Amino acid sequence: MLRGQKQSGFTIVELLIVIVVIGILAAITIVAFNGVQNKAADTAVQADLNALIKRAGFYYAENSRQFATSNEIKEFTASKNGYATAPTTSFNLASCFTTNGTLYGAVALSKSGKIFYITTAENSVKQYTSGGWFSSSGTACAAILDTGGTITNFNGYLSTDTATGPWRSWAGGN
Repeated sequence: MLRGQKQSGFTIVELLIVIVVIGILAAITIVAFNGVQNKAADTAVQADLNALIKRAGFYYAENSRQFATSNEIKEFTASKNGYATAPTTSFNLASCFTTNGTLYGAVALSKSGKIFYITTAENSVKQYTSGGWFSSSGTACAAILDTGGTITNFNGYLSTDTATGPWRSWAGGN
């Protein structure tokens, strides 16, 4: 190189600064994208619960003013992409009712980790924050119906079910 001739290009420090800035922007984008995905999952689950409670209301009107006392809700298909599934959880959607068939509810676990519920008594989707999520004994169902009576629940999804698949037919099948 001749004296007086200026060298052009970036220094290593300048390149590192550019790489760090790009990394920070990428991290911000990923966090924002995950937030949008979680919001979409929550919205899908809430819409499903609204549809399920409407379907239960139709059943009630058509069947002697009594809610289904078995897995009789028809023409409901869960938007499965919005729900947490195995290996994250064993259960993610349950319909439940009192044994006498006078009160109906549903509980769902979103991919975001939020739990939502709806009952025919309140008829609007709410976030469940009252302790345990769900077990084979129907922890969340007993809490949302809060009758002190016997509660029956049906899982819309059970990860260990290999006979009929993890998604039950009433929730849209596999």
